[in-house]
Amino acid sequence: MTAELAVGLALCAIFIAFAGLMYTGKLPAIAALPLMAAGLFLTAAIFFPNLSETFPGPRWLGVLKGFFTVVISDGMGKMWHYMIAVILGAALAEQLKTSGAGKAIIRWASELGGDNPTVVSLVLMLVCALLFTSLGGLGAVIMVASIVLPVLLAIGVTAEAAGCIFLLGLCLGGLFNPVNWQFYITALQLETGQVTTFAIPLFFLFLIVSVVFVVLNTRRGRASSFWAAHAPAGNEPQPGAAGLLTPLVPLAILLPFYGWKMLLTLGQMYKWGFLSRFAMPQWDFPINAALLIGVLWGALFMPRPAQGRIQGLIKNIFDGVAATAPVAALIIGIGMIINVVWSPAVAYYMAPLINKIIPSSPVAYVLVFTALAPLALYRGPLNVWGMGIAMAGLMMTSGKLPAVAIMAMLMSVGQIQGVSDPTNTHNVWLAGYLGVDVQVFTRKTLGYMWILAVIGLCLSAALFVK
Repeated sequence: MTAELAVGLALCAIFIAFAGLMYTGKLPAIAALPLMAAGLFLTAAIFFPNLSETFPGPRWLGVLKGFFTVVISDGMGKMWHYMIAVILGAALAEQLKTSGAGKAIIRWASELGGDNPTVVSLVLMLVCALLFTSLGGLGAVIMVASIVLPVLLAIGVTAEAAGCIFLLGLCLGGLFNPVNWQFYITALQLETGQVTTFAIPLFFLFLIVSVVFVVLNTRRGRASSFWAAHAPAGNEPQPGAAGLLTPLVPLAILLPFYGWKMLLTLGQMYKWGFLSRFAMPQWDFPINAALLIGVLWGALFMPRPAQGRIQGLIKNIFDGVAATAPVAALIIGIGMIINVVWSPAVAYYMAPLINKIIPSSPVAYVLVFTALAPLALYRGPLNVWGMGIAMAGLMMTSGKLPAVAIMAMLMSVGQIQGVSDPTNTHNVWLAGYLGVDVQVFTRKTLGYMWILAVIGLCLSAALFVK
C-alpha cells in the first residue's frame, strides 16, 4: 500500500467515524463538524508534500499556519452571507408571529385544507418543486418555507414530516432547474441533451418516491401548536391585506429576475434565437436585499406594535438573531468542512483512492456506487458541493467511465445529498425553524433517497455504461 493511499483511507475513516457519531446522535453536529474538519485537514497536511508552497517554513509551522488559515480563519467565515439570510428570514418570521399574520394565514390554510392533509401536502410539494425550477439558494428556501411550513403544520402534519416534504419539493424542482443543468454541462463538458435524457426520467422516478413518502407520513396528523406562544390576544388589531402579503413580497421581487434568467439559460442551451431580440443585461437581484425589503414591508404594513414600529422592528431582529444562534453555530462548522474538503491537501490524497475504486462494467457501476452513495452526505467525496466535482474530474481522466455516466451517477446520489444531508444550510435552517434535530430529516428520508439512487444508477448503467 502506497503512502498516498494509506492517508486517503485514513481520511475516509475520519469522515465515516464522525458521520456515524452524528447520525447516531452520540456527538452533536455543532461539535462534530469542526472536529471532523480539523481531523481531515491535519491528517492530510502533515503528509502533504506541497504544503511549503502555500505555507512556507518548517513543516510543523506550515501545518499550524494551514490549520489556523484554512480551518479557523477562512472556514469559520466562509458562509457569512448565509448567516445574514438566516437572520433576515428569522426577523421576517418573527414579524408574522407577533403581528398575528401567521395565525391568520394558518387559520385560512386549515379551513382550506379541511380533513385531507395528504392532498394539501402533495399540492404544496408540487408548488415548491415548480418554484425551485427557477429559484435557488438559502434565501429562496427561507422565503418559500416561511409560507409553506406554517400551512403544513396548520393542517396537522408533524414538524418532522413537514420539513421532509419541503425538502422533497425543493430537490424535485432542482432536477428541472436549468442552472443546475448548466453546472453539469460546464463541469463535465456535456451536451444539453445528454443531461435532459437522464434528468427527465429521474424526475418522474423521484416524483413517485416523493408521493409514497407523503402518503405514508401524512395519513395521521396532529394539531399543531406552531406559533401558539406568539399568537396575539383576540382584542389585538388584526393585519390587513397588505400585511398578510408580507411573506410573498421577497418572492414577488425575485421571481421575475430568476424566471428571466431561466429563459435565457434555456435559450442558450437550445439555441432559441428569438430570445436574442429581448436581450438585456442580466442581473441577479440580491436575495438578502429582497429579504430586507420584505422585513421593511412588514414593519410598515403590519399592525403597529405598542412600542412603535421602529422599536418593534428592532425587537423582531434581535429575537430573530437569538432564535438562529444554534443555526449560525452549525453554519460555521459547515463552512469549515467545505473549506477543508476543497483544500489541495485533502484532494491530493483522495485522488488515488478514487482511482482504485472506479468501476467500468454496468454491474460493478451499480454495485459500487450503491455502496458508496452515502458518501454524498456530510460533504463527502460524492457531494457535488464538497469534493464531488473534483472526484468527477479524476474519474474522467481515468477513462474508465464516459462523462455522461459520471453525471448520471452524481445526479442519482446527489438526491441523497439534497434531501438528507444534515450539513446542507437549508436542512439546518429548516431544523432550527421547526425546532427539531437536523438529523431527523436524515433518518426519515435516507432510505427513500437511497432507493431512488439505486434506481437511478440502474437506469444510468442501462443507458450509458457499456
